[in-house]
Amino acid sequence: MRIKKIVSFAMAAVMAASVLTGCGSSETSSEESAGTGNGSASQSGEKTVINIWSKDRHDANYVQQKVDEYNKNNTDNVEVVYTLYTDNYKQAIDMAAQNGELPDILVYQGEAFNKYRLNGNWADIYPFMDDDMKEYFSSVIFPGYNEFDGKLYFLPTTGSTCRLFYNKEIFDRVGIDGPPETLEEMVEDAKLITSELKGEGIYGFAENMKSANSALLRSMVIGLQRETGHPYGYDFAAGAYDFTDWADDLALWTELLSDECALPGCESLDIDPLRTQFAAGKIGMYFSYTHAEPGVYENQFPMDSSKWDVAPIPTSGGKEIGKQYYEATSAYMFNADSANLEQAFKTYKDIFTTEDYLIGYYEGGFGVSILPQIIEKAKPSENFQTKKWLQVNPETDALLPKPPHTAFTAGMIVEGEDMYKTAESIYYGGADIQSTLQDLTDRYNKAYQDAIANGSGYEIKIENYDPMNPTMQ
Repeated sequence: MRIKKIVSFAMAAVMAASVLTGCGSSETSSEESAGTGNGSASQSGEKTVINIWSKDRHDANYVQQKVDEYNKNNTDNVEVVYTLYTDNYKQAIDMAAQNGELPDILVYQGEAFNKYRLNGNWADIYPFMDDDMKEYFSSVIFPGYNEFDGKLYFLPTTGSTCRLFYNKEIFDRVGIDGPPETLEEMVEDAKLITSELKGEGIYGFAENMKSANSALLRSMVIGLQRETGHPYGYDFAAGAYDFTDWADDLALWTELLSDECALPGCESLDIDPLRTQFAAGKIGMYFSYTHAEPGVYENQFPMDSSKWDVAPIPTSGGKEIGKQYYEATSAYMFNADSANLEQAFKTYKDIFTTEDYLIGYYEGGFGVSILPQIIEKAKPSENFQTKKWLQVNPETDALLPKPPHTAFTAGMIVEGEDMYKTAESIYYGGADIQSTLQDLTDRYNKAYQDAIANGSGYEIKIENYDPMNPTMQ
């Protein structure tokens, strides 16, 4: 063993979100909140109301403070209603898009962006940017990522990827000398921690497995990008899906989620309860996003920084064939049908693109800046100075091209369970790994070819694609 959040339409009935609204930070249910999401800034007396939706809890207090300052001091007679969805953000966007009730501004969410871009839901922001702004943000304009056909849809200001978070004290107690470098070692370490410390309610591993999508998109699927060179199971060189090389990881994940390794109840665990347990010293390891966790443990669930650290996601056998994605974060999308689109953009610019905001965001531990001007001036928190792997790292991380199911989400209809639920059927349901992954491969390739044939998609193939030096499509 190795030592070592406000909706005024029908969606309210299905939302269970906690929210932060308007000129304060009080929490209410979505049914009680006063904002509108109808694609136009409503009128409150003489003020124009700009509605912003967010999904991010880790920076909510910071953003609300800046919104409150803007509402108090702006000379445009504008009031911002800032809505935080603590759950069901994608479902809220889906329902709002279908009902023509999107808010003016939304925090960027990749699947929603990809799904509705081709429908024309998101505004091109280039017409609202002057030359100085274009120059300032030139380093975060990426063709094929946020710029398409000469249109720019959002401006990322921080970056995030996924890592392994581990409790150093727990490791020391059982004699583990550092984070695991392979997935096999991680299973071994999790078994050791659980076997020695479960009597104290301490377990080797946990993950927010209540949602296979949420869990695997911050863990296994990301590690597999480096391990196989096939982002989300897609081989860009061949122009086809192949999930069969997920087999080794899924076998190990079946062990990792067993009683020998994992916190009991992982199958119904959500991310914040997981973080609570980690902060309480009850979990040895878990996977999550680098932009969120430092702020969580500084502000939401306080934890001494010296007790935890971060490392790359271990891969099966230590294989590293490609880069793993990093997400450009702290970005905002704009409702193209907003009645006050120009004012919405000005409001966004006045709040979210000032150096005061951007420096404070980075220094507050809410995200890792990817803007050279901010990196040069900011003095980030100790976590970002001392924990190397919180940073986007060119050794392991890159912007990756989009496979078909994300490039034209609405156009590619996969029959049966998606890749995440299929994986769940293996590690929790005991499905045969090889035949299940081959069936998943066949179903995704059929959906892809059907999309090409009916014109709802197009061929995505990159000649001589190098997973270690990925290029955008």
